Amino acid sequence: ENGNLLEHIRADGTTVHYAWDSKDQLIKISDAEGGLWLRDYDTRGRLTEVIDPLGNKTEYAYNLMGLPIGIIDASGKTRQLEYNSSGQLIRYVDCSAKASEWAYDAHGQLAQFTDAAGQVTRYRHEAGQLAAIRYPDDTAEHFERDAEGRLLTHIDALGRRTEWDYTEAGLLAKRVDAAGQSLRYQWDKLGQLTALRNENGRDAEFHYDPVGRLLAETGFDGAITRYEYEEATGKLARAIDGQRITAYAFDPMGRLTERRAALQTGDASPREQDWQIERFAYDLNGNLALASNADSRLQWFHDPAGNLVREHQHYTRLGQPLVGVWQHEYDALNQRIATVRPDGHRVSWLTYGSGHLLALQLDERELVSYERDDLHREVARLQGNRLLQTQQWDAMGRLREQVLARDTPAPTHTAGGNRLLVRRYRYDASGQLTDINDTRRGQLAYRYDPVGRLLEAQSRLGHETFDFDPASNLIDPAEQREAERQRMPRIKALDNLLKQYAGTHYQYDARGNLTQRWHNGKEGRFTWDLFDRLTHYEDERLKVDYTYDALGRRLSKHSQAYYEERREAGPHWNRAERVKRNRALQCGFTLYGWDGDTLAWESKIADEDGFGARTTHYVYEPGSFVPVAQAVRDDAIELLDQPEYGDYYRQDEDPLWGAPPPAPAIDSLAWYQCDHLGTPQELTDEHSEIAWSAEYRAWGVAQEAIRKASGKAPIANPIRFQGQYHDHESGLHYNRYRHYDPEVARYISPDPISLRGGLNLYAYGQSNPVTRVDPLGLQARGPVLLGMGHLYRADATPPRPALAHHPQARLLLNDISNNPIPANVLPGVWPGVNVPVAAPQFYCSAGYYGDDPLSDLRPTDDSGLTCKARPKHYNQSYSVFGDNSRKFTCTALGGL
Repeated sequence: ENGNLLEHIRADGTTVHYAWDSKDQLIKISDAEGGLWLRDYDTRGRLTEVIDPLGNKTEYAYNLMGLPIGIIDASGKTRQLEYNSSGQLIRYVDCSAKASEWAYDAHGQLAQFTDAAGQVTRYRHEAGQLAAIRYPDDTAEHFERDAEGRLLTHIDALGRRTEWDYTEAGLLAKRVDAAGQSLRYQWDKLGQLTALRNENGRDAEFHYDPVGRLLAETGFDGAITRYEYEEATGKLARAIDGQRITAYAFDPMGRLTERRAALQTGDASPREQDWQIERFAYDLNGNLALASNADSRLQWFHDPAGNLVREHQHYTRLGQPLVGVWQHEYDALNQRIATVRPDGHRVSWLTYGSGHLLALQLDERELVSYERDDLHREVARLQGNRLLQTQQWDAMGRLREQVLARDTPAPTHTAGGNRLLVRRYRYDASGQLTDINDTRRGQLAYRYDPVGRLLEAQSRLGHETFDFDPASNLIDPAEQREAERQRMPRIKALDNLLKQYAGTHYQYDARGNLTQRWHNGKEGRFTWDLFDRLTHYEDERLKVDYTYDALGRRLSKHSQAYYEERREAGPHWNRAERVKRNRALQCGFTLYGWDGDTLAWESKIADEDGFGARTTHYVYEPGSFVPVAQAVRDDAIELLDQPEYGDYYRQDEDPLWGAPPPAPAIDSLAWYQCDHLGTPQELTDEHSEIAWSAEYRAWGVAQEAIRKASGKAPIANPIRFQGQYHDHESGLHYNRYRHYDPEVARYISPDPISLRGGLNLYAYGQSNPVTRVDPLGLQARGPVLLGMGHLYRADATPPRPALAHHPQARLLLNDISNNPIPANVLPGVWPGVNVPVAAPQFYCSAGYYGDDPLSDLRPTDDSGLTCKARPKHYNQSYSVFGDNSRKFTCTALGGL
């Protein structure tokens, strides 16, 4: 009777119920799965209590101005906030009693930020706009703006300038980077991006229909992709690129339920058996519950609060289909604190405050315990092998020193004689790493060009030099020298495809995937499926087959050595020689298990003679791709057989829902010692000795050193840069969504998220492998600040760490029109990839985009977006509405 919404029946038939009190305040929500979300208010109508369906309660207290001054979370921890008379936040005390403070000038603009360690960052404004930031290390960067507040120039601490120009309508027209190279933008009268001209002068073009839907796009390489939409609903129906057709189906809520791809030859439509199909299903609350393809079936189960509590990973194409069951546990804050893996091993985390890691356990054994500073950065870790690693940070939050030593009574006095290694890091004024002094590897030095691309790397492995064209394609040094000798223009890879480098030649298919590689007369051949996943590799020595689940995660690798049988030798001799050949090339069948996007275990199956079975579990820092330890058992993993279900089903009789198996014994443990990037440098064994180490060339080619322990197989490590797994057969690094070639510093297939991952679809880490990583093979992250509790993205001009604490730092809203879902990225798998349901769609990007590190908080006029609630600090969620009334919730990165 008061006009309050009581029931919402959604397009898929699910229902959400609402209840209100006598003051028209929402007090109860019953979601589509029956979960109850409760709220309570004080006499002034301020929210004082929130209870989730599991009974976890969060409480709020306010001052007389109605501003929150206290938050008590479900674990009983308190956060306190203080404000000035203008209602601006001046002090925040986290639940570990660590305080951060803000100060403002007479105009109410932020003037100073002091972090919990007492480090001060100062801000200067002109005409109401941020003009300069001075950091705790006394370096500064400057911003110049026009009368309308648009950023015109950014000058970093090294004096490098990036400039922007705008059209008469206020749209971005040109960006000129610190190397003087231009990126140009063209727009139509409706404010839709119609063309990009890259630094090589090549154009990418975009064409729309009258209602703003993307109809076709042409890449820098000239490849054209066309899009077709359902007439009745406006939803994306098909994407056509060359001969490939990708068809999409969505449920009434706009969620992807099927995608299928096939090649069309001539006028004939593909037959049913020609399609490669993947299907998806969701629970009543919209959580992804099922994903299947020809090789796997994935199931997810959530508790009433939406936490993922079980996963069933089915390997359906094995001789005997198997199932790996994962179980997850959570604390009162709904943070994961433990996972039981399919073979019974339990990985658990002990945290404090708002989730900072204090200790990590495997089964009942403590692998690592941590000590942290006032900014919650790791300053010491005591490993289960009695080695102590200490770390020091500079004023900018960058790693300054690592020391690994045998445990001593106090971590602050590590005796020199007990030290196994010391690494010291040095940076220039803009935060670029210039030197590493490593007691095991000697001096490593780096030099960059004005836009941060790596030009030189010096180590014991030699002096490496690199050259790039304006669009960041690596150029063959011999070709460039010859061009200079003949006074020819600089070499440019106009289509961003590397055709040859240092004596190796490359060939690609119509979609830009590498198909052939020649080096010294030897050929490697690559085969791809219709979702652009590498499925087969072969050369003159061996062949390898790969399978994937519906999320694009590798399920298996099966390698076989080529062997020409000698008939006169007989079957027994030929069998023995074939086995010998396979062992020599380390061939065999390997199965993989995944915890989200991280490789959790791999298990190699015994060969024909029962030799070589081995299972390795990898344990990471929670929420990251940085490995902490590996646990090895000299046997293949035991998974459950896939049950055969009849018409009658009872969950209590389903073996997949039984108790976890007892964890088998571990034969060896080893601990990772990683550098500033999170790249493994050493593995130390249970006897506190270095059992594995590597020296790397600049782009990740490793020279390994392995010490074989008596009576045990040597420790091995395939992990390289974050998220990368070394395939010795091809020399490539499997990088979740793509494969990376460290020999040529680039991926061998285009970025599946297209221009959202950067203008060059093949480049790794924005051509800087020293301070940036790409754990998913989608988009570079950096600079990397291990121990800060977060990783944030940067573009051509690296942002400074203090920007993460600026409460008015710009959260850019980036309209990417209606770019359809990439072929091998699922909604919800990679943040920021939205399924196109109705046009236009918008991508809300928090942090830094392009070279614009800071700007105002107003949405751009052309975006058509409205910020419903502008964030006041990082880690605050906010909502964005597009003109199709679909809401996306975004969260800024960083903070505690």
